[in-house]
Amino acid sequence: MGDLRWWLTLARPYLGYFALGILLSVVTVSANMALLAVSGWFLASMAAAGLVAADFNYFTPAALIRGLAITRTVGRYFERLVSHDATLRLLTGLRVWFYRQVEPLSPLQLQGLRSGDLLARIRADIDTLDSVYLRLLTPAVVALVCVTGAVAVLAVYSPAVALVDLALLLAAGALLPALVERLGRRPGTEAVEIGAALKAEVVDAVEGLGELTVFGAFDERRRRVDELGRRWIACQARLSRLSGLSQAGVLVFTHLAVLATAWLMVPLLQSPGVAAVDFAPVVLLAMGCFEAVAQLPGAWQALGQMRAATRRLRAFEALRPGVTEPEAPVEAPANDALRFVGVGVRHAPEGAAALDGLDLAIAPGERVALVGPSGAGKSTVAQLLLRLVEAERGTLHWDGRPIGDYRSEDLRARIAYVPQKVYLFHASVRDNLLIGAPEAGEDAMIEAARLACLHDEILALPEGYDTLVGEEGLKLSGGQIRRLGIARALLRDAPLLILDEPCEGLDNATAARLWRNLDGYLAGRTLLLISHHMAWVREVDRVLMLERGRLLAEGDHATLARDCTDYRRLAGGGLSGTSSDDESACDTPPRPAELSS
Repeated sequence: MGDLRWWLTLARPYLGYFALGILLSVVTVSANMALLAVSGWFLASMAAAGLVAADFNYFTPAALIRGLAITRTVGRYFERLVSHDATLRLLTGLRVWFYRQVEPLSPLQLQGLRSGDLLARIRADIDTLDSVYLRLLTPAVVALVCVTGAVAVLAVYSPAVALVDLALLLAAGALLPALVERLGRRPGTEAVEIGAALKAEVVDAVEGLGELTVFGAFDERRRRVDELGRRWIACQARLSRLSGLSQAGVLVFTHLAVLATAWLMVPLLQSPGVAAVDFAPVVLLAMGCFEAVAQLPGAWQALGQMRAATRRLRAFEALRPGVTEPEAPVEAPANDALRFVGVGVRHAPEGAAALDGLDLAIAPGERVALVGPSGAGKSTVAQLLLRLVEAERGTLHWDGRPIGDYRSEDLRARIAYVPQKVYLFHASVRDNLLIGAPEAGEDAMIEAARLACLHDEILALPEGYDTLVGEEGLKLSGGQIRRLGIARALLRDAPLLILDEPCEGLDNATAARLWRNLDGYLAGRTLLLISHHMAWVREVDRVLMLERGRLLAEGDHATLARDCTDYRRLAGGGLSGTSSDDESACDTPPRPAELSS
């Protein structure tokens, strides 16, 4: 019941549509049951009138039969229209809900979740929940209403007939579904879990096809996918057999009801209160009642899948955002004066510190490069500014106030960020660029592409800016993907630009041309550069060298190259080496950051 209450809570905005769909379904099934009964009475009455050559007004029952047939047809059409529209609205709402659960979470909280599994949750698991309304709630309500009405009508003719048919209807609509649900619980749950694992394996195999082939691991991955596929098919086969047996069970109970009703009605035809022509409508009405319960075994069989899908989705409710939003946020900062005071960050409770007592300051409009070996904490600084992680100790000030006083949305509006891995959607170049600023005009978009040294290459594509880039930019080179990400960031026209390895995949000539273009763009803007490309690092105002989450040294490139052994080693290796463990690796001790408010 907890899962059903959760579902009803999310479905609250669409309950009007659901109620209308259920009403139309009740009308449709009731019209079909009445059509069977009236048709049986009409045929029997016509036959009886013909035997005694009596006059019979067939216009009224014929019109009633036509009316019921039209009601059934029109009702079925509008019931399908309304119920499927309501279901699609609910699925949209569920996906919005799921996105709102995932969006506040930091990438670190989702690290253990494979991309294929996340896709399975937002697609397959949510699609599974459309059965809650179409196959569970609607059939249950329709069965309750229609069976109650039909049994009341049968009781007018014979309480015994009504009781026997009610018992058989309960067996077909309650006992059989309960048995099917119990037998289908395990294969249904396994089908959801194995299906999710299968999707994750397939997505991982497609995304890593090149690496798997190069390292000879593709055959092993294919065997794993085949094994999961066989297990999933086995679960589906068990569910299909169960579905067939349950439908056969409904047919058995239907035939028993017809036989029992006929057997009980024959003696009643001798009594003065029942006419001979009443035999056919009563038997046909008893048979028609089972249409109302025919879908219930299949619905309850899918209950295991629905519960498993619900558990997988609701698992995100337990995850709390890694960053706490202020209850009374202050206005967005007016400038980008940044100050780190003793900032410590730990990505895992028992893991090593990503930042350990970091002290540094960045002035508005300053161009700063962060360098250091892998794992020194450079990307963590960017994550702090983007509000993807929160400092466990120390304070990060933005425009003189603690960063926690601002809404994350206000801070991110001031940042244009190019991550190490630029993600492109399977859409046009134009659509991927406009993600940075959907309201931007054509001229602004082209100017951003020119600054990123990409405009001419885009025009050379088959359809220019309307060319589809393929899944994750499959049709573009690595350097083009990188520059498209840079152009997307430039289009935001934000006062703080964060570039994480912007030169990856670029040749030296293109990287130099890109820096010349950015030099003018950056006037009045703050730049935080995380790079292993020395040609760019030399051009910034100040270089901050990090080591194990601490500021090891700072200064301009020339000063650090002269005074700091570790920096010379990194610079000599293209900033790709590792620093020494010797605490005196710098010839002069690092001067403290000039902390200013």
